[in-house]
Amino acid sequence: MIRTLLHRLGVIALLAAAPVAATTAPPPPKLIVAISVDQFSAALFDQYRGRFAGGLKKLQAGVVFPNGYQSHAATETCPGHSTLLTGRHPSATGIVANGWYDRAASAAVYCLADPAGPVPGRPDAPRGPANLKVSTLGEWLKAANPASRTFAVSGKDRGAITMAGHGADGTFWWDDTLGGFTTYVPAGTTEAARLAPVAGFNKALFAKWLKVAPAWTQLDLRCSVGKGAHKYGGLTIDHEIPPPGWTAPPSGTMFVADPDFRKWFRATPMYDQIALDLAAQLIDTQKLGRGPAPDVLAVSLSATDYVGHRYGAESPEQCDNLAHLDAALGAFLAKLEALKLPVVVVLTADHGSIDTAEHAADEGVPAARVNGDAFVQSVGTAVAAKLKLDYNPLAGDPYEIYVVPFGDDSPKEVRRITEAAVAELRSRPEVVAVYTQAEALAALPPKGLPADEMTPLQRIAESTDRERSGDIMAVLQPYTTLGEPQALGDTIGGHGSLWNYDRRVPILFWWPGAEGFEQPVPVETVDIAPTLAALAGVTPPVVDGRCLDLDRTATTTCPNQ
Repeated sequence: MIRTLLHRLGVIALLAAAPVAATTAPPPPKLIVAISVDQFSAALFDQYRGRFAGGLKKLQAGVVFPNGYQSHAATETCPGHSTLLTGRHPSATGIVANGWYDRAASAAVYCLADPAGPVPGRPDAPRGPANLKVSTLGEWLKAANPASRTFAVSGKDRGAITMAGHGADGTFWWDDTLGGFTTYVPAGTTEAARLAPVAGFNKALFAKWLKVAPAWTQLDLRCSVGKGAHKYGGLTIDHEIPPPGWTAPPSGTMFVADPDFRKWFRATPMYDQIALDLAAQLIDTQKLGRGPAPDVLAVSLSATDYVGHRYGAESPEQCDNLAHLDAALGAFLAKLEALKLPVVVVLTADHGSIDTAEHAADEGVPAARVNGDAFVQSVGTAVAAKLKLDYNPLAGDPYEIYVVPFGDDSPKEVRRITEAAVAELRSRPEVVAVYTQAEALAALPPKGLPADEMTPLQRIAESTDRERSGDIMAVLQPYTTLGEPQALGDTIGGHGSLWNYDRRVPILFWWPGAEGFEQPVPVETVDIAPTLAALAGVTPPVVDGRCLDLDRTATTTCPNQ
């Protein structure tokens, strides 16, 4: 009996001494880095993930959600970026497209046009976050502790501003006409003060380029497959690495104002490299992550989008661009590790893409090209003839069609034109379905419905705003590419539809020392902001997403869920 008692006491002692399973969660971050790779579809990630040896390989050591979704229908840059750090769908952010038709002004509006945000050297193109109707992660952190700071860097204004939100400490994008990174200047600030964080970078970059012009050197010889001449619409492209289109001038020649250089440079890996270089410099000069509160650095990388549009998602140029991106991200993540600070990184995309219609058709996919402008024009002409109108009453693109009555804009006339347009659209073989704005506004899906189970109308609903969205939304056949390219630089492949190839994106969370896992269930980009907020210990306002648990043990990183 005594022996049994001693044995039991020994077992109890051993159990008490046994280590508790260690958490695999990231530490509360001092610096949150949110990276968006424009047009980095889940299909591209799946295709190349075994080749990655740099940053994109390192990120796979963290928490990998290969089936992330931009769950809405408006798969464009501006609405996609608006979801990333707000936790809201475009129906709430108000950023329903890259641009929309303002009925009151009878004019097209760019998604980030903002009269209160003059841009240096751009008197006719003010930019700012005024059209963004909701707050961002950076704003939540600053509300919790005013010492928190937010900076954003992108090749595009719509990549930087939508992620930075309102009242950011620095929001910068590349201006390839004036040259260098620029910003907007809110009231109460000065141009010099707002540009101060990038002035030195711009000066040093141009001095470097005067000595050695940027050049694209092939990094992955496996990308040579697919080289040669291919026809897309009325355009033939001779695929090469590096692609033609610009020849470096003699050393000492300033070439930034050269329109051929600007067009070529955007669709090269160097476009992302300079954005990452600036982001790395801002970490140092602004001492990000070293203050009393968590900081946010948003980085939107645009080259993959430009390369995809200009050369195609399956092109040798895109293949080598991704190899360069992987290497550049590797160096950037190494810098973050060297900081020896609690850092959390998330990488995702603003939308996916489809390969060129011609390449897809060669591989057995029933793909086709549609000239979007001509399509809407022809539908409007047919409606005008049917209703005996002496004008075309439709504007926009097939995904967002606006009824624009001339003279009589009464609800009755709008309804009459809408009904005729819907009937005409339904008769077109290019069209799968047609919905009105009223139908979309009434069809928001229940929270928690898996993104891959949503109906087309529910996807459209997540992109619909009563004031800004079209009156009619047409759903074109799957694998339809809008545009008929004629000259080098025209779009040959793209995105914008509600089909899953345009919606599906990877979502990767990583931190130094991460021991993560892969979870294939569908998640959404609106889940990113509440997940990061939980790590930082702040409570977000109302969001459409949910916190994702990044700890593979019984512990959770979502304590309030």
